[in-house]
Amino acid sequence: MSSLLPLKPAAASVRDRALTPLLVELDDDDADEVLSALSSATARRLLAAVYDDPRPASELADALDTTLQTVGYHVERLVDAELIEPVTTWVSAQGREMAVYGPTRSAVVLFAGAERTESKLSSGLRTLVAGVGVTLVGSVAVQALWTARRPQVRYAAPAPTPASPTPEPSVAEFVSAFLAGPGALVLLVGVVLAVLVSLGAVWTQRRV
Repeated sequence: MSSLLPLKPAAASVRDRALTPLLVELDDDDADEVLSALSSATARRLLAAVYDDPRPASELADALDTTLQTVGYHVERLVDAELIEPVTTWVSAQGREMAVYGPTRSAVVLFAGAERTESKLSSGLRTLVAGVGVTLVGSVAVQALWTARRPQVRYAAPAPTPASPTPEPSVAEFVSAFLAGPGALVLLVGVVLAVLVSLGAVWTQRRV
C-alpha cells in the first residue's frame, strides 16, 4: 500500500482569505508590540517570507538560512503580535504534523500623522449614511405631498353603507406608488449626490 505522506495542502492566498490591512499609528498602544516583534531583521524577513509563501517553521529556517530555534522564537513573537497565524497543517514523511504560518492581514502599515486613515474613511462613511438618511426622509415627504395634491377622480355618490374603517395600503402598494411618483427620482438623485460628496471628502482628506 502506497504512503500518502507527506501531505501538503495548499494554503489559501491573502486575497482568498479576504484579509484586511493593519494600520498602526506610531503613537498607538498597539505600535509597541508590533515594533518589538519586528525589531529584528530576521523577524522582518520571516514576515515577508510568509507573505510570499505560507510555510512551516522548518522551511522558513531553510529559506532564511538560520536555525529552527531562531525561527521558532520569532514565530512565537509574531503570533503574539497577531501578525502571523497558523493557516493550515502539513504532515511530514515521518507522520509529524507541522503548522503552516501565514499572515493575519493583507498588509502591515506603520504611519505617523495628525489624522488617521481609518478616521478619514469613517468620516466619509458617516457623511454617506447621513446624506442617504436625509434623502430618504425628503423623498418620502415629496411623495406624500405629491400624493395629497393629486386631483382625485370623483364619482356619483353611492348609496350609503354602514361605516367601515378605511383599509391601510399594503407595503407593496406603497412601494409601487413610491416608484411611480417623484419620490423615487428624488431618492435616486440624492443617493448619487451623497456618494459623490462622500468620495470627494475622502479624496480631499487623503491629499491633505
